[in-house]
Amino acid sequence: MYKKILVPLDGSLRAKVAAEHAMELAKSMDSEVLFLHVIPALPPYVNKYSDRLGGAYQQIHDELQATGEEIMEQAKTEFEKYGVKMEVKVIWGNPAMEICREAKEGRFDLVVMGSRGLGEIKGYLMGSVSNRVVRHASCPVLIVR
Repeated sequence: MYKKILVPLDGSLRAKVAAEHAMELAKSMDSEVLFLHVIPALPPYVNKYSDRLGGAYQQIHDELQATGEEIMEQAKTEFEKYGVKMEVKVIWGNPAMEICREAKEGRFDLVVMGSRGLGEIKGYLMGSVSNRVVRHASCPVLIVR
């Protein structure tokens, strides 16, 4: 039924619990899994200023990229025990939009994600990423608490 499962990861405990659930599901259904980490894009105007600010922008950019790649490497190591075919991907953009885009363009059958991630407080004010994905995804979304 679900042959391709998309699992967004942000490094939070709830995302990890969702990933474990997704891997159990994938194992039982002989599915493949893509772990996706979306790094929120930095404001584009920041790197247009002086050398000091541009340097700080580049340092922050590099650090966020390295953190995203580290989250993906940890996921690969931790979940290889399930014996499920998995891939990892790190991209930049609006997390909810990019998750929905990946689900559609990659023709995923299911998105499995945590109910709230690292942006928990912000989610109360603006609506969480998971809420936006549920409303706009092109496939079923399983929210794990």
